Amino acid sequence: MDVANGSVPSPVQEDALKFKTGMIVAALLAAWIGLIGLAVANIASDANAGVNNALKLNPGIGPYSGKEVVWLATWLASWPILHFALRNRDLNLKKWFGVFLAGMLIAVLLMWPPIFEAIADAIRG
Repeated sequence: MDVANGSVPSPVQEDALKFKTGMIVAALLAAWIGLIGLAVANIASDANAGVNNALKLNPGIGPYSGKEVVWLATWLASWPILHFALRNRDLNLKKWFGVFLAGMLIAVLLMWPPIFEAIADAIRG
């Protein structure tokens, strides 16, 4: 209550705080796509000597420098595309966060040496 004017403040309107959640989902999916790009570069580097040599942008650290460039490029390319595609949508954050977590689990497993080496061995034949 406003003592000076004798009025009661109006309750906060919940609708005023709502915004479209597509931008949040776009950021989450872009991070996931970037990590999948890193996992694919990691597998390709292990499976093919030519890709491994192409990814050696800095001889001091070997193909890791190129793998990080692939990660950064896929993340930076996917985020604006997803942002403009999803920015005006109101998406279910619980569902999409679950998709993000499942995707992160897949990305982490694809970067785990026993898994990516087995996949690279299968590709090499």
